[in-house]
Amino acid sequence: MINRQIENNYTQVVNILIFIFPVVIISLQVAGDIVLFILAMIGIFIAISQKLLPFTIKEIKVYSYLTIGYFTAVCLSVFFSGQAAELAHYIPRDSYYLFAPFIALALYKAEINVNYLLTGIKVSLLILGVIVFNELLSQVERPSGVINATVFGNLAVSLFFVVLVFLQHESFKYKVLSLLSLMSGLFIIVVSGTRGAWVSFLLLLGVYLYFVFKQRVKLRTSSKVITVLIIASVIYTGSISQLIHDRANYAYTQISSWVQGDKHPTSVGLRLEIYSKAINNIENVPFFGHGYRTSNVILFQNDSSHIGKILVGYNHLHNAYLTNYYNGGVPLLGALLFLLFAPLRIFIKAHRQNRYNPIFISGILLTLGYASYGMVNILLGDTYMNGFYVFFLAIFLLLTNKSIKTPED
Repeated sequence: MINRQIENNYTQVVNILIFIFPVVIISLQVAGDIVLFILAMIGIFIAISQKLLPFTIKEIKVYSYLTIGYFTAVCLSVFFSGQAAELAHYIPRDSYYLFAPFIALALYKAEINVNYLLTGIKVSLLILGVIVFNELLSQVERPSGVINATVFGNLAVSLFFVVLVFLQHESFKYKVLSLLSLMSGLFIIVVSGTRGAWVSFLLLLGVYLYFVFKQRVKLRTSSKVITVLIIASVIYTGSISQLIHDRANYAYTQISSWVQGDKHPTSVGLRLEIYSKAINNIENVPFFGHGYRTSNVILFQNDSSHIGKILVGYNHLHNAYLTNYYNGGVPLLGALLFLLFAPLRIFIKAHRQNRYNPIFISGILLTLGYASYGMVNILLGDTYMNGFYVFFLAIFLLLTNKSIKTPED
């Protein structure tokens, strides 16, 4: 009886942390780190006291190896940079992956209640909506709370789709809160001004609608109404938003100018210049890469042009795949690809067994979302992006692996 009470109390504590994390991860500095630290310490205590390693547990084994593998590859890229002592202070931002197996172990030992997670995400989107609205009133150009606008927009997209995926499985009273949070989410995604997030949003919306169509089930009237409202809101917002029109036109104009040979430094032009130079020199990258944070120096140190002098001062290539390959070669790029697409394969396989489980679709959209963010940004070089992915991937993979039917089951 006592042991059962302890287990119940433990589960309650973990579920409260699961609720808190999405509320604070992109609205309060450090707060998300504290939640992950607590979970990691709990996991380490369990591992020591019960002599239990996460690498031996079927449900979290793959996750544990993927995260440790990525952290190891980052360490190798720092080692081969030639400035290991100077760059070692950057490793802590990737330490999430070192402690990820123990975070997963802490979650594994609890009975996860997904409603805590969903409620936390909905509250988060509503709070972020208030924050962004207040910043708009203060005439902040790209409202994004306490973090970079690009990261803010990307993570808001990921939060939005978790709520959307679970929408059709909720009762009407919960759908009301979901609808409010989705409207708030759409609002903050738009006003963040992050064009990459907008493209990712449309991509994930298409994937989500594909999965809904594949289910071939008759949706409740309330679900149909809300789905139509969301799609109509997206179309309407895109058609009337001056911000979307302006930034889309800027992007088109800057692409056209760069193609015509104009080397004036613009947001899009700089990215295209980086991509062109990186792809043209990709065959010169050694197996272990040039070293952490060296990509731009390697490519532009001898470029005396105005645009070259600007780009040599950057520390990444505005593309996660190119950046990882230049910094860490095959090991780091391979670790990144495994971290994204090995879980995606697991989620897709699970979805084929059961097309109605929202956890599987949420996992697919999480990994596809991150894969798309990396096309035009650094992806896992930011503490918020790292912590977010470690947390949500742990939960979705754990719940998926507990649900998958294997031959021996």
